[in-house]
Amino acid sequence: MGRITIFSLPECPHCNRTKAALAARCIPYTEISLSDYPDKRTDMLVLADRLSVPQVFFNDKHIGGADDTLALLEKWDVEEKYSSPLERYEQDIAAIEGAPSDERLQVPTNPPFKPKPEPPRTEEDLVTLYDGSKATRLEITQMLVAGMPKSDKNYILKRYFNVFTRQEGCDALMKLFNIGTVNEAIIFGKMLQNKQLFDHVTKEHTFSESGSFFFRLQAFQEPSMLNTYRIWTDRVDPDSMSLLARLKKMIGKIESACTNDEGFLDYVACTEHPTYSIFEEAVCELQGVSLIDMTNDEKLAFGINLYNLMIKHAFIKIGIPSGAIARSSFFSTVGYVIGGDRLSFQDLENGVLRANKKAPGLLSSAPFSSSDSRLALALPEVDPRIHFALNCGAKSCPPVKKFTSDAIKEELRIVSQAFCEQDDNVGIDEKKNEISLTKLMSWYGSDFAPSASDLPKKVITYLRGEKKKKLEGMINSGKVIKVKFNEYDWGTNASKSMEFKRDKIVVDKVGLF
Repeated sequence: MGRITIFSLPECPHCNRTKAALAARCIPYTEISLSDYPDKRTDMLVLADRLSVPQVFFNDKHIGGADDTLALLEKWDVEEKYSSPLERYEQDIAAIEGAPSDERLQVPTNPPFKPKPEPPRTEEDLVTLYDGSKATRLEITQMLVAGMPKSDKNYILKRYFNVFTRQEGCDALMKLFNIGTVNEAIIFGKMLQNKQLFDHVTKEHTFSESGSFFFRLQAFQEPSMLNTYRIWTDRVDPDSMSLLARLKKMIGKIESACTNDEGFLDYVACTEHPTYSIFEEAVCELQGVSLIDMTNDEKLAFGINLYNLMIKHAFIKIGIPSGAIARSSFFSTVGYVIGGDRLSFQDLENGVLRANKKAPGLLSSAPFSSSDSRLALALPEVDPRIHFALNCGAKSCPPVKKFTSDAIKEELRIVSQAFCEQDDNVGIDEKKNEISLTKLMSWYGSDFAPSASDLPKKVITYLRGEKKKKLEGMINSGKVIKVKFNEYDWGTNASKSMEFKRDKIVVDKVGLF
């Protein structure tokens, strides 16, 4: 008998939304998990020519993703020919013998794939506690974040945020770790400082020195660099793509748990999820990943995946920017430490992925000067299709996909076609001899073509089918094609979130207080 087949991932909220919509109508489905059977991704690409999940098939017919499937089910809800969507399914899909006929839609019978395990942590990274027991850096950091005092304090003409004095620190350490005397707490605190779990605000004094010096936990030391919850001193996975995949899966599970049935995400709830601090510590491993040692294809795939992970992390940790000024501050100051280099969103996109080109709308020069050591990280040239792969969290952005170094060029071809098939991104009006394009092609126009008038010839390389034929006819007519750009929707998928404010990533401020 026939059936519905869904290619999915367990941490995908859109997959869960699709399955919930079918279950609500009592319609059965068969799931092919790309996590359990990653080789089936190739079959999905061939059958759907799409990278995103879910991809849904009614017998051998490709329906599309979550939005396509939900829209079809909503039509079934109001049809008069059938008493219910379930009856429609039973008569039009389940009743078909031998369907689906394509073997690529069959569920594998071999055992599920076992992902490459994370390399074991080293014993040297453990911390010896006052009572002689050992704890991980994560466990210690969790205890310190929960139990150490933090407040804003002034010194001369400067205010320091989220700090504590030695006396406050000693009192808290004695309570947290059952330490008997102040002197013992000072010795233990000095050890924690040597382990880089906290430090003096200007790194000029040690915890053993007397005086009213201010100290700050490492978890709050550099809030603009999202992956500095701790200083990474443990082993680094040599397979950086596997590391990034693990991190994406971790944050995906958190997002999935905090996404409602309509697909909206509670970013505030993500910070309260029991595994969020585990992700916060794990993502610090990226401090040890070297971009300089990657091939261009590895850097391209890694850079896109990294950018898309950073956005998710930033929206959860420091909030979502609202308005042009806030967005400018957000993208130019927030980022990750990668291989010892501090890379903001602007640095990663415009410096590394766009071959060190000036950011759109800014009067400043390229991100990396000739004397900047990060210049060596820049790709030799920009592939404009990255703009169909990078997701800045806005509704008008391309959906997030997984990219691989082995197939990055083919994957960019697929996402480019999928993005440009959407009329909101590329619209063709033969009567007006006009094309309407995503604002991305205005902001990053020089990546695509020398001028706006040259864009139609570039855009056609991303099209197929009827839309391509229409644009070919317009180009071949010899008439000047009018090019206009659509408004960009900066809305997000948030049901609840913090608002990003620059003050949230400032650790000190000069002034009269």
